[in-house]
Amino acid sequence: MYEDRILQLLARKMAGEASGDELKELNSLLEQYPDNLYYEEILKQLWDQKPADSIDVDEAFNRHKDQYSSDFELTVRSSQKLRFFTIQRMLVAATILLIAAAAFYFYQSQNLSQQGSLFTEITTTKGIRKKFSLPDGTQVWLNGNSKITFDNNMNTSPTRLVKLIGEAYFDVTKNKRRPFIIHTDKFSIRVLGTAFNVKAYPGDKKTEATLIRGMIELTINDSLQEKFILRPNEKFAMAYSKPQITTAADAEILPVAQHRKLVIEDIKPVEIASKQYIEETSWVDNKLVFKNESMEELIPELERWYNVKIEINNDRVKKYHFTGVFQNETLVQALTYMQIIRPFTFKIDKYDVKIN
Repeated sequence: MYEDRILQLLARKMAGEASGDELKELNSLLEQYPDNLYYEEILKQLWDQKPADSIDVDEAFNRHKDQYSSDFELTVRSSQKLRFFTIQRMLVAATILLIAAAAFYFYQSQNLSQQGSLFTEITTTKGIRKKFSLPDGTQVWLNGNSKITFDNNMNTSPTRLVKLIGEAYFDVTKNKRRPFIIHTDKFSIRVLGTAFNVKAYPGDKKTEATLIRGMIELTINDSLQEKFILRPNEKFAMAYSKPQITTAADAEILPVAQHRKLVIEDIKPVEIASKQYIEETSWVDNKLVFKNESMEELIPELERWYNVKIEINNDRVKKYHFTGVFQNETLVQALTYMQIIRPFTFKIDKYDVKIN
């Protein structure tokens, strides 16, 4: 990728080893990708022999933003309410000894399998939810059928790294010097201290991030230039749809971005029986809340909530829509309540449920 080439050329320039052609190539790349000027600023700090652990990355970034303000763009698409930030807040990597500390920052933030670090993995099965604290004091609620992996050394590492598969709610301990970074399959989130929910189950049609307080920066994994800023009571949703392909030529020319829908919207409380609930985070309080969801959409939620496998053998039932809240109800009670609203039958055999 062009970032790697820019880093390599910057390292050679700092070492005085870059040829004339390499300097021309570097200038051309920086003109084409001006956001990477941030790399050069950090490299200069390291080259001046400033200790790596004393570099305030946020301060350096703000200085860079002031200096190159014309290179920052804030664009709103009215149809999707998207906020783009084109600057990549990534730390640098290089091949020479004097930039080893920066290389460590960069690869730590991109790969949880970094050598020399120890990671802990916590998993939940369907029907089980856990609450625990990370080494930095961050509170985590892990929903059913989820897995979280975190860096045991996050109190001393440049960044606090977490990988999530499934759903979790985070109340992050603020630490300006050590950003908190969450990696999911579809996007990554960078925060300093805030509370938010991330839903990223493999196989689900949508991946979501819901912000309760503070602010988060979200980056799409397969398009690092796409960055979004979420503010309190906003939700980011990312869904993939099948493209309309009629010929083999269409399949070759349609980019991934055309199959993807990105939306930022306000959180809207669900009112049920004169009470209001936040659908996206009520599970933290052991409440399964849903609003106008089809039976087909509800099935994955019910399976994870009750640790069962549900099979619907009636296409008409799949299209039924429901609004409700379950807390202490058993599976039998939940399905019975739903039967009162729309007609269907069900049969439960241990962990298997058939609906007709």
